[in-house]
Amino acid sequence: MKNVFTTISCVLISVIVFSSFRIKQESLLTRINNDLTLVLPAHSEEQENLFSMLKKANPNVIFLRSVLTSKSKKILFAVSRYENSESDKLDNVFYKQTANYKDNNFGNNYKLISYRKYKSGNKILYEKVSSPIEGQCCVMYYFMKNNFSNIMYEIKLSGKMNEMNEMETIAEKIALSVKL
Repeated sequence: MKNVFTTISCVLISVIVFSSFRIKQESLLTRINNDLTLVLPAHSEEQENLFSMLKKANPNVIFLRSVLTSKSKKILFAVSRYENSESDKLDNVFYKQTANYKDNNFGNNYKLISYRKYKSGNKILYEKVSSPIEGQCCVMYYFMKNNFSNIMYEIKLSGKMNEMNEMETIAEKIALSVKL
């Protein structure tokens, strides 16, 4: 009888521990809209006022949070949604309209640092790193459902140039979690 009670207790404890772990895992999953989910770092905060101002300046931005680096510095994380009248391959859009696109809003200060298409695990990623203004850095990844659509999503981390390596690490982790 004691063995049965011990076995039942162990099973119940295992179920409770597994359930709480699963709930914690799911709480990191963030639904951006009906099409896009991703996993954010555990420490992220809403930026409602900044989001409202940014949304007025760029209506393509659909999500904004600040995330903490390992040095407890805040960097901005944004998701933008771009829509075209016709569907196209992500390869075409990335190289023609993203990697080789110079944002004239920043004048001559804008610098393209790098861009690449690469495979990580079983996912093909499209990454662009730029410096919109002196001392600032943006790390961006691009996504389309099945790599062919009229809708493209951009995830973007923005911070100081000296945070670029950590931003690349954080951005890639988020990019690998993206589900469309």
